[in-house]
Amino acid sequence: MMTRRFQQTAPLGSLIGEVGRLFKRRFEEETRDLGITLPQWRTLAEIMRTEGGTQKALAAATDADPMTMSGVLDRLGKRGPIERTPDPRDSRAKLARVTAEGIAVVERARAAGLAIYERATAGVNAAEQKQLMEALARIRDNLSGMEAEHKEIV
Repeated sequence: MMTRRFQQTAPLGSLIGEVGRLFKRRFEEETRDLGITLPQWRTLAEIMRTEGGTQKALAAATDADPMTMSGVLDRLGKRGPIERTPDPRDSRAKLARVTAEGIAVVERARAAGLAIYERATAGVNAAEQKQLMEALARIRDNLSGMEAEHKEIV
């Protein structure tokens, strides 16, 4: 019975993964001239959304490992889209801030992302998009709750 259930559900997980990989690939192709990767874009967008943040907070918000985030922030800082300053509340931490150059990068990357999204959803009407978003949000929430359930069992 488990094998049959796996066969019924595995294609959904595969399709979700494939769509995610294709979005990432298309985004990086479209923004190659900006020299920005998807993790860097997510970090820049999060810094703009929160008007700054520490490495630890940015890692949590983007679901990245803190050491990975350190590398992303270092690369962005060397290239110029962000600057890092000491956190006045914690001398060990630094706050990241998007520079004017970074704002231009974010605007161009956002436009590229929206164009990709529009091409990807061509032929999918608003009701279908809403239904898909609701179903995926439910799946995400179910998966997010699994960790807590597992901890309670142990």
